[in-house]
Parts: sequence; structure tokens; C-alpha cells
Amino acid sequence: MRRAWFHLRRAGKASVVITRLRSSFLARPATVAMFIACGLLGACTQGDDFAPPQAAEPADAFVAAWDEGDAAAMVDLFDADSAPEWSERRLDRLLKTVVGGVVHSISVELNGDVTQPEVGSEEELEEGGLEATVPYTVSYGSEALEEPASLEGELEMTYDVDSERWGVVWSKDLLWPGIQGAAGFDVKSRWPARAAILDRNGRRLARGTGSSRSYPFGASAGTTIGHLEPVDRGTAAASDGTYQEGDLIGASGLELAYEERLAGVPTTRLLVVDRKGRALETLGTSQGSPGKPVKATIDIRVQQAAESAYGATTGGAVVMDPGTGDLLAIVSSSPFDPNGYVGVAGVEPFNRALSGLYPPGSSMKVVTGAAALDTGTVTATTTVTGPANYQGVTNFESGVYAAIPFSSAVKFSVNTAFAQVAEDLGGKKMTRYARAFGFNGDPTMALDASASSFPPPEDLSDLMWGSIGQAQVLATPLVMANVSATIANNGVRMEPRATFLDDKTGERAVSRKTARTMNQLMQGVVQGGTGVAAQSAGVPVAGKTGTAEVSIDGKIKNHAWFTAFAPASDPKVAVAVVSELGGIGGQVAAPLAGSILRNVLPYVR
Repeated sequence: MRRAWFHLRRAGKASVVITRLRSSFLARPATVAMFIACGLLGACTQGDDFAPPQAAEPADAFVAAWDEGDAAAMVDLFDADSAPEWSERRLDRLLKTVVGGVVHSISVELNGDVTQPEVGSEEELEEGGLEATVPYTVSYGSEALEEPASLEGELEMTYDVDSERWGVVWSKDLLWPGIQGAAGFDVKSRWPARAAILDRNGRRLARGTGSSRSYPFGASAGTTIGHLEPVDRGTAAASDGTYQEGDLIGASGLELAYEERLAGVPTTRLLVVDRKGRALETLGTSQGSPGKPVKATIDIRVQQAAESAYGATTGGAVVMDPGTGDLLAIVSSSPFDPNGYVGVAGVEPFNRALSGLYPPGSSMKVVTGAAALDTGTVTATTTVTGPANYQGVTNFESGVYAAIPFSSAVKFSVNTAFAQVAEDLGGKKMTRYARAFGFNGDPTMALDASASSFPPPEDLSDLMWGSIGQAQVLATPLVMANVSATIANNGVRMEPRATFLDDKTGERAVSRKTARTMNQLMQGVVQGGTGVAAQSAGVPVAGKTGTAEVSIDGKIKNHAWFTAFAPASDPKVAVAVVSELGGIGGQVAAPLAGSILRNVLPYVR
């Protein structure tokens, strides 16, 4: 016997290979020649009009339906034995179980010719038992791999004489061709060493990987540096295999803000697994890359010096470079040592310096004063008055001031004088200048920080109280340090930066002339006004006190504020200090700020 092959091709579709067993043709060459001629030319036999059914078209249709995930169309193309076992619902459930989790898509295509036996007549067709095969490729898309992985297999098809059609012999094993016992997918990841967090001079603030992560300076800047926590089951499931339950990731501070950079990219393997999750085969591997270090703008020496001066005070403080916006120190009460929380879940350290929101009280008068000077509403010598009460606004301890220059209103923090200036300035201008100094906008740095707010005044009372840092005004120590830094930097506000990866950008808030005038007025506050206690810095200081009233359980309490820069004639640092419910700004926050300046200036000169 001899097997003869004839290829019938259809452009753009699967090709067909027809096979038929021959007998005794070698002894009858004339017969063979006649058969070949008749088979190819279709004009010599009784079956001239017979066209054998082709498996290519249903094979194309089945693979197209599978590729689309169309269970109904797939079931319609099953063979007579498979159809009773697979309802549309059951098949749909299977397909949706496979696609999801670590594999987000499956695509299917034919990758070769359909092979089926030759049938020369209706009689042969009626005998039944016709089978065909067609090679196919299944590709699996996964976040774990850069490119889809694939497996190759072969579809089997049978011809049903009664229904006169080809059908696919279906088995769920076709989803994983060539892998016995396959039931799903899994991803295994191997993370590279976690990169270090450095201070601005290259000192390591965080080092090591996983449970060996350590923080050499302990609680110093702990809330800013942050900590690691384990990935929970839900996070792992949502990560499409990137994270495994129990992996340690950044949970707060810089560890969280720069998680992707510090952690690097893991080497991942996409696996086919059995019902028990045991690996059967690796479909593909994606090579990872190491993490990259993050250099913070913090100087750990400045940080420790500021923390030492701040002591056990409740609240926060920020030390900033006025010319760059670099945060040199970020002090928050309730010390947090990340070494004690590596791998601990549910810990949320609160950074009061960056996210604590407090009414700024009279420290807001730096913004109001600068706005009034910049718009020509007042000059330093403009005469203002400070009655004990002006339309509901009162002075501290009911003080009364007759005709005084605006410079004295700043020096002695006269509320009623500022209320009148704000009335002349107007709500729109006041709001615009508040925005220029950093209010009503999220900080752009990657490290988490709250937005300070100056809501547009709804009425005159709102405007007057808002101009002195009350009403609905809320500020962080970060923004108040930025306010003083803007004056120190000749009127240009630099966007705060916590790392050297943050953009270094700045915009002019007020003119150079306005900034110089405010510098002089703020020096007067320290030289003989409400902020004399800040003279403890030992250098000329320009600053402004703030005593912000809040109601606690029906009783009036005060947050103590001081915002400043030094040396006043050649500013190197700006600082803002808040003592939460600490009392009077000039008595509590001003000396704190002075001590911080005295401690940190040797490291920044």
C-alpha cells in the first residue's frame, strides 16, 4: 500500500491535507495514471460532482470563537461526544477561571495545515470514522512577563455523518497543551536587594533587604524615612503575581514614596500548576533589575540638632533651605523608630511636620502683610489703628493701639489693624496671595504631605479672621516654613523637596522690594516685638509669632507658632515650629525656633 498526498489551499485560512490509502495500484500503472488524472481534474469518474467536506472552515471558526472567549459559539462546534459533557455555562466558567489573576488574557491561533483523510465518494463518506487534526498555539498574557508565553498543541476533529459537519474533540487539557494535570497558573518572584536611603551627604538612613532592613539613626527622622510592612493576601492577589503574601514593602515615609525605585524589579516566572498548586512547567521568565538608592535632602546632622532643640514638645518643625526648597530637617513628635516595625502590619506613623494641619494664627500675617505691601494697599509707614474690637475681631489680651505705622502692627501683631488692612485688600487678592505662598495646592514632592488651605472668604468676617490665620485656615509646619523661606529668597517660593529626585522649581510670589520690606518688618518682631525670645539663636533673626485659638471640649486652647529665617541679612535656613496646644507663640514657639536655629546653623553655613 502507498499513501498519496494532495494539498488544497485556501488563502488566509487553514490549509487542508487530504490522505487516502491506495491498494494494488502499483500493479496497474494505467489505472494509477487514470486515477491521478481524474482525482486532480475531477472529470473521469462517476463522482465528478462530489466535494468532500473540509475541516478547515470549522477549525477556523472554532479557534476564532475560542480567541474571543465565546463559549456559546465554541460549544456549537464541539463534536458529538464532547457536546453532551460541556454546557455553555460550564465552558464559560472554565474559560473565566483560567483568565484572571496572574494571567490576564489568552489568545489562540492556528499555526499550520489541517490534516484530514481523502474521501472520494459519498459511499466512503457514509462509512464514517473521519478524523482531522490542526496545530494551534495558545498564548498567555501576564504582568509577570514582558512578552506573552505560549504553548503549542493539536486540535482533533471528527466528522459526524448524521449532522454532516466537523466537530472539535474538546478537553480542558487543550488549555495547556502537552502538560498533563494542569489546572491553573502561578507566579513566583525573586526580589533583588533593596536599595539604600541616603541623607544629602551620603550617610545611610536605611539599608538592607527584607527582614534585615535596618535604620542606623533609629528614631531620628523615623517618620520621614518610613518602614516596611508585609504584603497581605488581598494586595498580593491584586498585584497579578508581582507580590507574594508576606513580601515586605514600603509602608510609610520615603520607603513608601519610592517603593518601586528602592525595591527594583523582581525576576518572575510564570508557572503552570496542578490542583494543589504544585509547579508543572515554567512558561516564561522575566529578568528583574536591582533597586536604585534614594538621596534625601535631609542632613542627618541638622535633623538631630533640630530634634535635640525641639525636645519633648508635641507638634512639629521644619528646617528648609530658602534658595532650593530642600528640607534639611523634618521634626515630628512621638518618635518613631522604624527598626522596631520591620514587617509589622497596620502601623501608620503620623508626621505632624508634613501632615499636621493647624490654624496658623498670626504667623499668617506674613502672607497678609506681604500681599498688602505687594498690591500697594499699605506701605511700612502707612498709619493704621488697632482698636480693641473691629467688627468682631479682637486683639490679644484686649490691647488697644492708636495711630501706628503698619510696621508696628506687624511688630506687635495687632489683629484689628490687620483686619482693616484685609478689608481694604479684598478676598480675591488675599486668596491669590495665599496660593502664591503655598496654600490651596498639594505639595509636588513624592513624600506624602497635606495641602494647607485658605478657603476663599464667604464674607467680610471670614476675610478678616482668615487674614490673621483663624476662620477655616489650616496650615502645616511645612507650608509655614515655606512662607518664611519665600521672604528669605527675595520673594521667590521654591517648591519643597524631600529628595533630589523631586523637581527643583520656583515661582515668584511677591516682588523683591516687598520681600526686603517684609524682611525688615519681621526682624522688628524679634528685635523688640512679640518674638524677642527667638534671639536665643545668637544671630539676627526675622520671624513672626502666632497664637492660634482652638476650641477643645468647649474650652479655648492655643497652638503656639513661630516662623522665621536666619541670618536675617544672608538667610541660610528657614524654620517653622508649632507646639500643639502649647500656649502663646512668643513664649513657647519663639524660643524653640531660636534654639533650633542656634543648633542647626553651624551645619549649614
